[in-house]
Amino acid sequence: MSWRSNSADKAPMYTAVDISKKQPPKAPQIQKNKKTPVLKSSLSIANTSGDSTWPDSLKVYVERSFAACSTSARKRLEKQLNQIISSAVKNKKLNSINWTIRPLPKACDLEPQTVLPVKRTSVSAGIIDTSDNFDSEERKERRLHRFQKEAEAEAARKEAESSSTMPIPQPPNTADVHNWDADTIVGTCTRLEKSYFRLTSAPDPSQVRPLSVLRNTLELLKRKWVEENNYTYICSQFKSMRQDLTVQRITNSFTVEVYETHARVALETNDLGEYNQCQTQLKQLYSMGLPGHAMEFLAYRILYFLYTRNKGDINAAMAAMLPSEKQDQAVQHALSVRAAMAAGNYHRFFMLYLATPNMGGYLIDKFVDRERCASLQRMCKAFRPRLSVAVIAKDLAFAKVDDCIKFLAELNVAISQDELPSVDMKLAYPHAVAAMQIYEKVDIKGQIY
Repeated sequence: MSWRSNSADKAPMYTAVDISKKQPPKAPQIQKNKKTPVLKSSLSIANTSGDSTWPDSLKVYVERSFAACSTSARKRLEKQLNQIISSAVKNKKLNSINWTIRPLPKACDLEPQTVLPVKRTSVSAGIIDTSDNFDSEERKERRLHRFQKEAEAEAARKEAESSSTMPIPQPPNTADVHNWDADTIVGTCTRLEKSYFRLTSAPDPSQVRPLSVLRNTLELLKRKWVEENNYTYICSQFKSMRQDLTVQRITNSFTVEVYETHARVALETNDLGEYNQCQTQLKQLYSMGLPGHAMEFLAYRILYFLYTRNKGDINAAMAAMLPSEKQDQAVQHALSVRAAMAAGNYHRFFMLYLATPNMGGYLIDKFVDRERCASLQRMCKAFRPRLSVAVIAKDLAFAKVDDCIKFLAELNVAISQDELPSVDMKLAYPHAVAAMQIYEKVDIKGQIY
């Protein structure tokens, strides 16, 4: 049976519609009499005042007042507006008052905004409300006025700051500051020898030796040091010489020679305090371009930093070195010692110790025992079970085996009494570790404490 068989007897599945007669949907209509909340409040005030014929300026004034009022102050604003309008009606001034320039009520706690009359424009798509016209001339004028007021206030503030009387700074009180330029003296003392005394007042020229006398004093002190070797006397004489040079502000090659000689004597007697003072002054003198043994004392300074474990100053000194300075033999040796210590290469360190140039050996002597204890720890880990004392003495740069035995005995390390003395390295390790504790801290003068 075909699906066409009973089509004539049945109702159609759909109904034809005449499209040409269908009406387009109507655009929504805006109720012209619908009032905004602000306008409703305005009308309520008008009813209260008993006068419904308001001028347009008053309506705008009321709208501006509500626009500049927060929700919390709305009731207070209505009360104030009631009083203002009622008073104007009572005095028959409702139309004579210029509501455009009249200040808003005190309840307006927001920035006032002008409510413009509603303008409606009909277009094919509907009606567009253009009440929020941000480019209106009135808004532009208000913005310009506000910016002008801000600019005037800023200009007034700057003018007030510039015109205000600023206190003229008074020169510092120099009554208690010693004027060395005015008090620089030339000594008249002719004595070659003079003990050191700390100055407690202005120096007396009759007690200060001039440069010519100081030159003779230096030669005398060199001879006496070789002949008598009395460091207490020599140190006092050198400090007195340095004081005479300072009060006379003598800064030349002779000044460098005095400080270098005193530094060498202090090294020879292990007085690192005086050596450090001389070294600090010599660094300043060398920076002034004065002639002297700058490379020799640069090497000493590196070794001194190694003794005090001052890694920061070592790195700073290395960074400030010129390539020509690194080519000096003494400086190269000091840098090699630093590299050996950093790498823990005790064999290399003690070889350099035995070949130290100039007087650098006096500085290494101050920390060689510390490095021997650290090296002994490494040897205890590397050699087992026993190691002869002769080998230890050679590796640790002892001049004699007896000196090595004395060193080990001070560490409480047991030594066998065989024909060939030896050390049990496993038992010696704790003693080597404990010995390093006395070298933990070094004071500013290089003294261990």
